[in-house]
Amino acid sequence: MKQLLYIDLFCGAGGTSTGVERAIFDGEKCAEVIACVNHDKNAIASHAANHPNAVHYTEDIRTLDLTELTKHVAKKRAENPNAFIVLWASLECTNFSNAKGGLPRDADSRTLAEHLFRYIDALDPDYIQIENVKEFMCWGDLDANGKPLSRDKGTKFIRWVSNVRSRGYDFSYRMLNSADFGAYTSRTRFFGIFAKGDLPIVFPEPTHEKNPTKGMFALKKWEGVYQVLELDNEGNTIFREKPLSEKTLARIYAGLIKFVAGGQKAFLSRYNDVAPKDTALSIYKPCGVLTTFNRFALTKVQFLSKQFSGDNNSKNTCGTLYREKCKNS
Repeated sequence: MKQLLYIDLFCGAGGTSTGVERAIFDGEKCAEVIACVNHDKNAIASHAANHPNAVHYTEDIRTLDLTELTKHVAKKRAENPNAFIVLWASLECTNFSNAKGGLPRDADSRTLAEHLFRYIDALDPDYIQIENVKEFMCWGDLDANGKPLSRDKGTKFIRWVSNVRSRGYDFSYRMLNSADFGAYTSRTRFFGIFAKGDLPIVFPEPTHEKNPTKGMFALKKWEGVYQVLELDNEGNTIFREKPLSEKTLARIYAGLIKFVAGGQKAFLSRYNDVAPKDTALSIYKPCGVLTTFNRFALTKVQFLSKQFSGDNNSKNTCGTLYREKCKNS
């Protein structure tokens, strides 16, 4: 039973596709990725290794000739007459996100959503699903320096939604946090769904919350990232021939004060943040967004404590700190 057939645009190495392939309804697999597009050959190679049955296009979505993709989707439709075609687009988010700070935005990159229209017209999907940062809803014009114009905030987003709806789709959206659904990271993203005609639009119900309320219908507490960390792996000592930078040592010190002094043996140290006190994170909460830039390090403390003689400050010896980078594979 395959009720949903997905075309995954901006597929990357295949995270979304993997989620689609794992979807279960009434105990049976209910979704399949039939095609995907990405400009990066390495991403496509990884995706193809994990999803060999999908048709892969190594191409920029702006320039891909849709002739073959259209034929492929038509064939799949004929083979699965009761299935719904879903066009999924995890649109480029860098030039919308506040994480870019005060740097100029790339105006061309911000127009990628507009290139979906030719896919919509050619493939006639039953559903269109969009994922992006929440600032995507603020999409508007840029000034001469590449900075968003506050007076135009959201104007292009509203126009874009209207253009999709004019093709016969209803629309709804949610801001969903991955931690609310049992993930070990806290990551809020915009999810928009366009549905053709009278097709239903359904979003998942949260299973977890940061501070659960008591009662019969209470949700579970957010999951701590410690559950998926290799806490037994000692990693590498910070005491080495080439010292760590002062900023890194300041982050570690902040974690020692915040967590180890409070009785915890380990914490996460986050890179690329200004204030050291904000870079030390508990392993008993979801971590932040984990990317290929290795923004987090698991930091652990080990020492020997003498039980007799001397004052308290002299009893703890052979101090060692270990740090292990947390990677997104």
